[in-house]
Amino acid sequence: MTPQSVSVIIVNWNGAQYLHSCLSSLLQQRHSPLEVLIVDNASDDESHQIVESFCEQQSALPIRWMQNAHNHGFCRGNNQGISQAVGEFILLLNADVALEADFISTLLSVMRTDPSIGISLGKLVSAYNDTIIDSTGITIAKNRRARDRGQGEPDRGQYASREEVFGASGAACLCRRSMLEEIKYPASICSSKNGDEYLDELFFAYKEDIDLSWRARLFGWKCVYEPDAVGRHYRNWAVGKRRQIPKFVRQHSLKNRYLMLLKNECRETLVPYLPHILWFECVSMLYIVIREPYLLSVIPTIAGMWPEIMRKRNVTHIRQKEKGYAAKTLLPWFQ
Repeated sequence: MTPQSVSVIIVNWNGAQYLHSCLSSLLQQRHSPLEVLIVDNASDDESHQIVESFCEQQSALPIRWMQNAHNHGFCRGNNQGISQAVGEFILLLNADVALEADFISTLLSVMRTDPSIGISLGKLVSAYNDTIIDSTGITIAKNRRARDRGQGEPDRGQYASREEVFGASGAACLCRRSMLEEIKYPASICSSKNGDEYLDELFFAYKEDIDLSWRARLFGWKCVYEPDAVGRHYRNWAVGKRRQIPKFVRQHSLKNRYLMLLKNECRETLVPYLPHILWFECVSMLYIVIREPYLLSVIPTIAGMWPEIMRKRNVTHIRQKEKGYAAKTLLPWFQ
């Protein structure tokens, strides 16, 4: 493993329209990535041809294409990439994100300041209007509703300082390899039997970044936002526009909220905010029953996952206690 080396993982599914912009931004980085691993989840667009053409036009950016026969989801795709990567740091990057030239070097400088920083992230703005914020990190409320901080807000300089945040958007974040190794789920407890899971493959996609950040926090790792690292994100739906969100995304999102709570919550953090959580769940369930009853299908899905959920919960909390990091230190993050 080369010190300060960065492996970039891009999980692609029909992202042909974004790939050239994404890869071009990596080619222009002042700190060149050691490697770029593109894990393709059975795309049926021109993704492969675009990457092949890009590789023919340049040789400075080492790109490896990893082809899946089926769409295994964002989480497994990232796990496949991480397991093959050799960098000291792993940049998780969406295909629909383009980075400014000093993005990687700026986040690396953040990592160098403190070995307890497990994740660093920059400012993501809308690729359609770069005066609008896409994400400056993840916040999580007392009722455990998570949001991308600042999403949809005009960028008036309100997030202009380096600071610690609860978590990072998985669209573009730099992870320390040693952190990922510490918080991973060993293959022996995972039903997928595809190897160790850094991102939980029960999630498939959506909210996996919140879960990753939460697990990192449980082990005492910090997550730091740096506004000078900027990326542009082609997000497919706008904040507050629930009707734009496909039904399968809403289903995964709800399922994954419960997976996240069942695996990561502990008595020290649950009890103080239990009224907030219960009230939110009651209101949400009433809305679901009346307006979106198809979402109730996540209940039997979660029931079928229960044994693995408990195995993963036990591994996380046993390791966390062995490390001696008190879960109650997370309380201030639930705002």
